[in-house]
Amino acid sequence: MTETVPKSPDRTAHVLFGLLAVIPAFVLLLSGYVVPTVRTVLASFTDVDMLGRDAEQVGLENYADSFPDFAAALVWPLVSAVLVTLTAVVGGGTLAYLAARAGRAGRWTVRIAFALPLAGLATAGAAASWMLTFDRSPDGVNPLLAQYLTFFGLAVGLGATAFLLVFRRSTQPRDTWAGALLVSGVLAASALAIGLQSFGFPYVLGRTADGPRYATPTVLIFDQAFRTFRLGAASAVAVLLGLLLAVLGIGVTVWLILARTRVVPTDQPASAEQGTAPVSTTGWRVAASVVAGGLLLLGLAGLTPWLLNSVGFDTAAVRGSLFTHLAFTWLPPLISTVVGALAAALAGYGIGALRPLGRRSELLLLPFAPWLFVGLAGLAPDAWMHRTEDGSAFLFLIPPASLTIPVLFGSTLLFRGVRWTRALPAVGLAALITWVVQAQDTLWPIIAGYAPDSAPMQVVVLQAIQMFGAPDAVPTGWLYPLPVLLVVAAAVAAVQVLVLDRLALRTGRDTDTETPAPAPDAGN
Repeated sequence: MTETVPKSPDRTAHVLFGLLAVIPAFVLLLSGYVVPTVRTVLASFTDVDMLGRDAEQVGLENYADSFPDFAAALVWPLVSAVLVTLTAVVGGGTLAYLAARAGRAGRWTVRIAFALPLAGLATAGAAASWMLTFDRSPDGVNPLLAQYLTFFGLAVGLGATAFLLVFRRSTQPRDTWAGALLVSGVLAASALAIGLQSFGFPYVLGRTADGPRYATPTVLIFDQAFRTFRLGAASAVAVLLGLLLAVLGIGVTVWLILARTRVVPTDQPASAEQGTAPVSTTGWRVAASVVAGGLLLLGLAGLTPWLLNSVGFDTAAVRGSLFTHLAFTWLPPLISTVVGALAAALAGYGIGALRPLGRRSELLLLPFAPWLFVGLAGLAPDAWMHRTEDGSAFLFLIPPASLTIPVLFGSTLLFRGVRWTRALPAVGLAALITWVVQAQDTLWPIIAGYAPDSAPMQVVVLQAIQMFGAPDAVPTGWLYPLPVLLVVAAAVAAVQVLVLDRLALRTGRDTDTETPAPAPDAGN
């Protein structure tokens, strides 16, 4: 049963306000993604560089020169995507199935247990910590292994969260295979997109005197644009990367639309969810606890290098005011997140709740689809070439594309079947996670944080490693302070237990939207 979303008697008002709600997101899409993409394509056919020379047309020369390196740079992301997908689908899916059969106690245990790994998004700090803990030599640490181990717990937690939305409705295979297949596909596409745009670990741990040892397309773009100053060649790689990401985004979007995917409330007894008489869940609880404990230990082991170095608060390498460095680390992405998340949530409400095109309202997601998985990597060369010359280092540190398209998609699925009062905490958590991810990014701070007295902490930490090398002298603790981590983990746990645990993912025909939702069952 789904919760009935009130419909206005005036259909014209719904159409009008629904379309108006999408306009801010469309404006940000055009300014932050479409226009930069067009300019990047045009630049890829020129020899534009950072030396101020007049650019000339070179045809397909940049593509011919860059394609071999681009093809080689796909190996690392593909291997990473396979590992992460298997971890999320097999590990997270198995854990979610056991937790769903174990009842509310089992689900809550899993959701709370993986709150810390889900909040552990310190990419720059984790990469620096692996170097400090094991070996400063680039040959000492494999970036692929380090990144995979660091985010092992996060992959399991994300997989468990996604599959619990499927199994929360039913644990019967005949009722869940479509949702489970959809979730697996989205996780695989996301893992590949993240791998293609990984920068922190391969840049910090995979560099030699001759360049990157474990290249990704993002590292290749950075090296061509900001190490050898060939912005035209970097733009060609960005276009090739964008084409792959566009295929992933369009594919996932079409799948979501054709499957009629939505999130709905699930306030009903466990016996109703499973379609069987109530049975003892003791055995399932034990199994879920054992599997969760083992996977959590592996996840915490991967986080150990970062956790051990998260107490480094030495300020010897800090030039200027520590407060200024912290402000330049957290405030620019906060501005981007607030603008982008608000526009995304508003558009999601307009499409999902107001339904301006009726049953075809999800078609409004298609213009956003090519950029669903696009991050800063493919936008960086254009952002540098068209930066504002106002002398403001703070404004330049604001990420160039603010609209958070994944939040827009998630909001649409939520608002389609859930009242806004219940959906809002989940949207807020997504915005919080977006802020943390942007504040812990490595790529844009290195590009934009060139002012020594106001550089983000990522730049300060990397410079301190080069200057001192000793873990005690590197201020890794200021990158993602433990109190902030604990607050984020508490927010993750609260939303998981109080909101996500009472939601389910559904696909197929929406045959029961007009049936009133049953009263909540206190024992579920």
